[in-house]
Order: sequence, then C-alpha cells, then structure tokens
Amino acid sequence: MNMKFSPILFVAFLMQSLHVVAQHKDSTTLNSKILTETIKGTVLDKGSRLPLAGVTIRLTSNPSVKVSSTDQNGVFRLIGVPLGRQVLQASITGYQHVVLAELLITSGKENILNLEMEPQSNNLNEVVVNANSGKKPLNQMALVSGRSFSPEETNRYAGAFFDPARMAQSFPGVVAGGDDNEIIVRGNSPKSLQWRLEGIEIVNPNHFGSEGASGGGVSMINTTVLSTSDFYTGGLAAEYGNAISGVFDLKFRKGNTDKREYAFNIGVLGAGATLEGPFKKGGAASYLVSYRYSSLSLLEKVGVEVSDAGTPKYQDLSFNFVFPTKKGGTFSLFGIGGLGKINKVADHDYTKWEERYDGSNQNLSFNAGSAGLKHLYIANSKLYFNNIVSVSVSRSANTTDTLTKNYQPSLDYKDQYTNTAIRYAGSLNYKINGSNTIRAGVNASFLKYDLYALTHDTQLNALKELINQQGNTSSYDGFVQHKAELNSKLTLNTGLHINYFNLSKSWSFEPRLGLKYQLSPDQLLSFGTGLYSRLEPLSYYFAKSGASSGRAEPVKPLTPTKSAQAVLGYEKLFGGNLKFKTEVYYQHLYDVPVSVDPTVNFSLLNVSDNSAISSSAYRQLVNKGTGKNYGVEFSLEKSLSKGYYFIATTSLFDSKFKALSGKEFNTSFNTRYVGNLLAGKEWIAGKKKNNIFGLNAKLIYAGGRRYSPILVEESFRLDEEVIDQNKINTLTADPYVRVDFSASYRINSKSVSHLIIIDIQNLLNRENTVGMFYNSSKRVIEPQKWSGIIPTINYRIEF
Repeated sequence: MNMKFSPILFVAFLMQSLHVVAQHKDSTTLNSKILTETIKGTVLDKGSRLPLAGVTIRLTSNPSVKVSSTDQNGVFRLIGVPLGRQVLQASITGYQHVVLAELLITSGKENILNLEMEPQSNNLNEVVVNANSGKKPLNQMALVSGRSFSPEETNRYAGAFFDPARMAQSFPGVVAGGDDNEIIVRGNSPKSLQWRLEGIEIVNPNHFGSEGASGGGVSMINTTVLSTSDFYTGGLAAEYGNAISGVFDLKFRKGNTDKREYAFNIGVLGAGATLEGPFKKGGAASYLVSYRYSSLSLLEKVGVEVSDAGTPKYQDLSFNFVFPTKKGGTFSLFGIGGLGKINKVADHDYTKWEERYDGSNQNLSFNAGSAGLKHLYIANSKLYFNNIVSVSVSRSANTTDTLTKNYQPSLDYKDQYTNTAIRYAGSLNYKINGSNTIRAGVNASFLKYDLYALTHDTQLNALKELINQQGNTSSYDGFVQHKAELNSKLTLNTGLHINYFNLSKSWSFEPRLGLKYQLSPDQLLSFGTGLYSRLEPLSYYFAKSGASSGRAEPVKPLTPTKSAQAVLGYEKLFGGNLKFKTEVYYQHLYDVPVSVDPTVNFSLLNVSDNSAISSSAYRQLVNKGTGKNYGVEFSLEKSLSKGYYFIATTSLFDSKFKALSGKEFNTSFNTRYVGNLLAGKEWIAGKKKNNIFGLNAKLIYAGGRRYSPILVEESFRLDEEVIDQNKINTLTADPYVRVDFSASYRINSKSVSHLIIIDIQNLLNRENTVGMFYNSSKRVIEPQKWSGIIPTINYRIEF
C-alpha cells in the first residue's frame, strides 16, 4: 500500500492541532485546588475467585491520600487521588502484596481495578515489593515464558499504534514480522500464534489479514476496552491447546457500574467512540461498547486522494456486557469484529502503466468477528465453574482483473475463504487447600468451511482451480492440571492436554510440566516442558495436487502439526523497579506438513499464511516434516517510576526445517538475532501541574530475513518466479533496522481529559529489504522492500 503522504500537510495538521489544544488550555478555568479522581475496584482470591475482605489499599506514592480497606464484597474506593502517575499497593496478612506502579490517574474517568491476590508461601519478612513482579501472568497455572501487560503500556510504547501485537514486538523472544503487526515468536511462523478472548479462541482480530495469518495491517482491538491481559512465548500450561508458539490471552474490562463515561477519538487510524456505564442507576450490570471507522475512508469521501493503490476502508466494534446475579453467578456477553476492504481501480490511460499491476483492478476484503456468552459460577470457597459458548466467522476474498489496452477486464485471480467456528469451553477450578489447586475442562470446536480459489496458469494460458471445498469437521480437547506448592520455595504444575481432530481421525496426547523455585525473595528459577499441537489453515488440508482436476482429497488426511518444547528461566529483581530475566529454550517440531514431492523442499514451517497453495508444486502435503527452534533470551526491564522506564532485550536463536528430502534448511524467519531498546520519559506540565508530556522511542535491530536464489532463466521462460529448491533460504537480506518515536500530551481539566499522541513508525524512513523477487512486469530480479515512514496522529477526549 503506497500512501501519498505530504510532510508539509502533516506538519500543518500537527501545528493546527497543537494550536487548538493551546487555545483550550488557555480558556479552561481550573479549580485552584489540586485536581483529583477516584480509584475503585474489587480484590479477589486468585484461586477461589471469592472476594477478599479487609485488604488494605494505599497509595505509596502519595501517603496523604486516606488508606482504604475492602468490604465484605471485596470492594474498595480511594477518593481524592491526585492526577498523574501513582503507585498503589494492596496488602493483607497471608497473601502476597500486589503493587501497581504505572497507574495513570486522569480527570473525567474513574480508574477501575480488578485485583487478584495469591496466598503468601514465603516468610512475610522476606517479601520483596517490586513493580516488575506485578507483571507475572494473570493465570496462576503459568510458570514460564509469560507476562501480563496493561492497555496503558499498549498506548504508551512507541510504534505500538494502540495495538497489542505491535507492543509485543518489544518483548524478548519476539521478532517483528515486518512493518505490519505480524510477530515471529522464537523462530516460529507467525501463523502459529493463537488469539484468545475471555478464555476462548477467537479469529484473527486484525484488518486485512490474509487467510491463515495471525496478523494484518491494522488491529481491530480498541485498547479502551481491554483490561490487563497475558502474553506467552512458550511453555504453555495444559489448558492451552491449538498453539505451538505464542498466545495472546486477552481480557475485556468491565464497564463502570456507578456512572456513564464517554471517550471519543479521531486520528489517522480511525474515528470512534467508547461508551460505558450501568444499565440502570444503582444496578450491578454494566455495558462497554467501542466503535471505530476508518479516517482514510472519511478523507476519500470528502475528495482527498489517500492512495493510488486503493484506500483501506474498515470499521470495527468491541463490546462487553456484564450481568451479575445474586445466586446464579455472573453472565457476560462479549465480542469483537471488523469489516475491511480495499478497492483498487486501474488508471484508464495505459500510457501511465509501468507494471502489470498498474493495469489491473483489485478488490480485497477481510471480514471477521467473534462473539461469546460466558458464565462464571462460584460454588463455594473452593470451587468455581466457567462456561463459554462462542461463534467466530472469517471471510477473506480477493478478485484481480487484468485490463487490456481497450480496458476490458480479464480475470487473473479469484479466491474466497469462509470459515465458521462454533466453540464451547468449560472448566472447573477446585482449590483443595492452600497449597493444591486442580483445574480441568473440555473444549469443542465445530468447524464449517467454504474454500475456493482459482488463478491464471501461465503455462496453460487459462484459469486453473486451486481449491474448491465445502464441508464440516470438528476438534475436541480435554485437559487437567494440578498446581502444588510443595514447600515455601518450590511450586510444581503438572497437566495433560488431549486433542482429537475429526478430519484426520487423529489423537494428540500432550503432557505438560512446570516448575518454579524461589532461590531467594528476589531470585527465581523456572522450568517448563511439554508436547503441543496446532491445526494448520484448513485450505492446506484440501488443496489439490498440481496434476489433478476437480475435487481431490489429500493422499492422507493431514494431522495437526506437533511440537515438543523445554524452557529454563532465571530472573532477578533489583531495587528501583528493575528486573533481569533470561530464558533458554529448545523446540522440536514434528508431523509437519511438507510437499509429497521430494524434489520440492517445502514446509508449512516456512510460510506465514495459506498463500503457498497458489504454487502448483506445493499443493499436496503429507505429515513427514520436522523442524527445530532453539535459542537464548535476555531482558532488562525497568518499570515506569520517577518519570521514566526502559526495556532492553536480546534474543539469539536458530530456526530450521526438514522437508521430505531429509535436507535441513533455514526457515524464512531465521533472522538469528534481534535486539530491542525501548525507553520513555514523562514530565509534569501545565501551570497547575495537571498535565503530562511524554516522549517514547524504540530501536529494533534484527538479522535479515532468509530467502532463496531465483533461477533466472527458468523464471523468464515460465514468466513466474522459480527458486532453487536445493538452496532454500541460503541467502540473507540486510539487517532489519527500525526506529519508532512517539510524543504525547495529556491535558487534565476539572472533569475532562484530552490526549494527543503523535506516533511515527520507521522515523528514519528506512526501506528495509525482505529479499529479491522476480518482477514479471519488468522481467527483472529486484529487491522486495518493506514500507517507509508511517506517521500517525490521534486525539482522544474522555469525560
């Protein structure tokens, strides 16, 4: 997508925006007193989900604020909290302290917290209070390779664009898949990443994601509806199925139950609104709804030409309705979805066509959504149940017509992939005693598919069908896991996950084990190992062989790809909210679908979506491939305190695959190394010291992507790219270097807050090279490049 971007226009827009803010600031009469807001929320026992009474809630950053305690329902309220960054601590005898060090208090919006506390197994005098310790996963069964993240972090990180996936590109073990939001986790294909919402798997929540991919150009997720969530890079607990690399385990927050609140935003990425509040005054039920519409589409409607490659048009919706009952538990209705399309029309002046692409019409669309009904029932102090039913639908379509010089269209490519999933996830959590907890559950996925694709075959000079399949299948999972605190220092988590995939009539038995050993109050050792499996995009299960016509089943129905992993970690907490962490890992992949042709060294470990079915040599697959990923990660992270924070990460890794020939090759994602440096600083601003000015920057330095030599003469003869099958991924592109930058200014008035964020991805406008490709229009081999600078500006008002 080549955006027509004018730096002069951007600067003018920016200056005008700042001028409006300055006018507002000058015209707003602030109360002479310090502006304050309210912090409220609930505190739960993490194991039983029951409210904790008598928990002391204090602001360690501002002792003048009166200390509060939770009531019998676990509810607390701190009033008169000064605006700005605050540090909140929750403490009660017998439980580990909870510390929130990055709490941002703004006017116009109450800060609602849902805290969970774990029993304290160590000696109380040895408790180390460090803000970084608060970033351990929310899931108590997760012992390795995981961390929690807050929506505020997603908003703050440079180049994040309010997108959890772009934010995660700064974490150890993660490599940016490119200038979009795809991420490579420990050398695995981006398609191996799983997205979950409220405890159940969902569709790819990104606009313009290709079939089978896990990322896209723009996230559908509005961070205004997110709560603190988890991100994992491996060593998953037994409850996580259908994943062999990372997992985004997202949580929605609950809307305010006391008053209605609103947020409106407009920016380059979209214009939208977020509304929340109680359904009725004094009631416990609440709503939270967020909607966004593409700003680029709005600009086009008023006559501004945004792009010569088609204007991205999209809209998305997120919602969470929560209905607590007195005796029947809590029900919630949640969902996320989006509609997106790009229509590119060729210029009807063929003298301006420089490439074949210029003389074509293209219609792209990706529509996806997931909605679920969740029920949480707490039976007693030891047992609670979770039940979720959801529906997910995704539909991606692409039609490309090539025009003659008389501007008559001729179909060149067409596909349409529609996938529907009805899912059920049920689990129970039983706290045997203070040291032992059992969690067990079942999952069922009923999958419906309608897959169709055809392309113009250059050798036949005719259209050729790649796939044409409709039908249903299903997948069933069960798990059980046991967390045992063996003593004050050692925690053991054992579990078993079982999967049955109906299409291939195949079973997967996946034992899992996790260990955590507290060497000292500020030092921790962790270990995790287990077996895992993942369904590939269903289009690969039905793609035709190159020689067949009509419908065709694979030689043998494909089973899920499988993986065996082991992770060993160490972390050390220092003073000043500083944490060092390192993990070393090894992953063996097996039953990997590879080409049935031993002369074609193709593996699904080497692709990020289903695009490979368009090549006739790759279409028929068999589960006889293997692969491996291994490496070591280091990170040094200082949580935001005293106005600044930083994260420095380094990952060294290797990623290989073997096809049917038995030869070993690099995967395309084997960049070998990546280093990230992220830092930010905030200053108190304004005459009344109520405003916050922030600067953030990020540097990514990663090894170049792997690519294969092109057989030039053969590519010219067939007029399509032909690579050397004996030298797959033997070439390396230049290192991937990117600098991102963001600046923000928040204005707090008595009951309204304003936020302006300028976020620039690829500040230095470096066009990183992916590799070389055959340009059939020019009949030359030339570099394939990522995009250049991507500037955005966003304004939000909350009240």
